[in-house]
Amino acid sequence: LDSLASALGYTWLRSKASGKVIAYITTPKEDFTLRAENLYALAPMPSQVSQFALADHNVLRTTYASPTANVVAVIDHHEDEGQYKDTANPRIVEPAGSCSSLVARLYQSFSNLSIPPELSTLLLSAILIDTHGLQMGGKALDVDREAAAFLIPQPLRRQKKLSVFHLSTRDLLRRDYKEYVFSMPVSEYATQSSNVIKVGLATVPLPLFALFASSSYPIEEIQDWLADRDLSADKGIAEKVWQGLESSEMLDLSKVAGSANAAEESEGEDVEEVTSGEARFGESYIARAYKQGNASATRKQTAPIFRRLVEGL
Repeated sequence: LDSLASALGYTWLRSKASGKVIAYITTPKEDFTLRAENLYALAPMPSQVSQFALADHNVLRTTYASPTANVVAVIDHHEDEGQYKDTANPRIVEPAGSCSSLVARLYQSFSNLSIPPELSTLLLSAILIDTHGLQMGGKALDVDREAAAFLIPQPLRRQKKLSVFHLSTRDLLRRDYKEYVFSMPVSEYATQSSNVIKVGLATVPLPLFALFASSSYPIEEIQDWLADRDLSADKGIAEKVWQGLESSEMLDLSKVAGSANAAEESEGEDVEEVTSGEARFGESYIARAYKQGNASATRKQTAPIFRRLVEGL
């Protein structure tokens, strides 16, 4: 919801000064039903929000890159990759629990700006969902709290976001999925002709036992998704990446399953499901499950860790 809300929110603002603007939502049409909160949020959008902008990332996808592509604005809260500094205005890339907070802060710089209440609802909903209700000690920063105070209070859509039990294993994986392409230095794992690796990060708001119970053949659906996205790596690379993740102080990982001792020391349905599930993946796959000690480290922190691990191979 944050990507959609921040894109539409900035589009509405920019259209006031620049005329026609288009926000390009990169979610495939057939995947839109996977995010119930997005469909729910779009229902009350006012008719005047008819122009669009793009936000919540700071690098143009290679799918849309071309010699004539020109990035004229960036509003994002992920790790800054340093591009478009000479073309983007505004170029706002800084920490925030929600990108929608950065958009809302832009609104505050305009006097006598009348924001449609439906748009305030959309932005505030994204902020509250992303920051877990502005919970103290969580993801929320001052910019999020200030943005929430600025926006008109409206109903929260968190319940809709959790409406995922009707989805299959494959749909759960692609519902909130982001893919990264990292470059590797030439080494024993990579040559000049093959020096990139693709990493896919899927966020599933369910415990592992529920994920494995989401369809009749969950392992096969996971394997099919890996094949569809061409996500594979040399075993040596995989082992190096696992070792790097295990040693990350930011993530603070501990094994849930994967060895007899780990299984004996852990309890709960997740252990049983993962322990049996690992064997079902087969010898061509390495499947491991961890409990993340630092639950506040989200994908924004995990993706840069992957990049550093891959680039250090």
